[in-house]
Amino acid sequence: MMTLQQLRVFWAVVHSPSLTQAAKQLGLSQPSLSQHLARLEGALGGRLFDRTNNQLILSDAGRYVLKKAEAILAEVDEIEAGVAAFRTGRRGRIAIGVLGSLGRALVPPAQALMAGHFPDLEVDVHELAPREAIDQLYGRTIQIALISAAAVAGNRMAFSQVPLLEDPYVLAVPPSLDLAGVGAPERELAPEALNLLGRTIEFNFGNQHNLRLEAFHRAVLPRYRIVARCRTYETALAMVEKGLGVAVVPQLTAESGGRPLFDVRLHAIPLPPRSVAAFVPSQYRHVQPFAAFLDTLKAAADALALAPPAATPPFIAARAPKVEAA
Repeated sequence: MMTLQQLRVFWAVVHSPSLTQAAKQLGLSQPSLSQHLARLEGALGGRLFDRTNNQLILSDAGRYVLKKAEAILAEVDEIEAGVAAFRTGRRGRIAIGVLGSLGRALVPPAQALMAGHFPDLEVDVHELAPREAIDQLYGRTIQIALISAAAVAGNRMAFSQVPLLEDPYVLAVPPSLDLAGVGAPERELAPEALNLLGRTIEFNFGNQHNLRLEAFHRAVLPRYRIVARCRTYETALAMVEKGLGVAVVPQLTAESGGRPLFDVRLHAIPLPPRSVAAFVPSQYRHVQPFAAFLDTLKAAADALALAPPAATPPFIAARAPKVEAA
């Protein structure tokens, strides 16, 4: 007889690039995961995967089971959430994976808006990189991932996407570097300032946005060279604050409630903004308290008021390549 755990393993394997990744999402060892798959195939009496060149390819039977498994698991998740609501009255728990800047900007005001209807709601916030947040959605350890849509662009997603806001990119420079009105930095800046402008601190995206940033840097920044790569925007901004270089960052990473978090100058630049969205399994989209929390996240995003950055320096406006939104 097949079990729900076997269906969860099967579903995670189908949506993961490897057995290793699926095992990580589910918190299982790879041998245990393989045993669950073998038992499911044994219970159903047929192969769900064709094994070719060390790859698992869904068989015809596997594609049929996948459709049914998605429906069954969605119904089970909805039943569990619904019964929990009945059992606890208005109390509930939401596990959410967020990028640090987005969690800081959106989760507290969203939870405050929830207080009137769900005063005992528990929000379990996990600060995660985008790929980790998506992995935990697949592994069912969080219910909502609050991340940049570009971080998962091109990936086949099994989740609903709720657009929240557009976060503009800005050029962060040390306070000693004054770019106001600069039209030709090679002539107008002192050698030390010109050298600093060419020192670039990059955040590692690993996606199409990196290519846009590289094109922007090459076209705009004289003597462009990478002096550091970071895994968080906050680290990049701390380096800029120390005068180590300049960095392109989303504006929300540099301020909170209109207050600057770092002693840096922020300049508007002609790059498409970071599109922020909430990713959620479709079965939670209309189940409380998840539906209400998504609504309050959108309300919190709509209420955000960013401080206007300094004007785009003339040399950047003249040199920046034309780019399309992600």
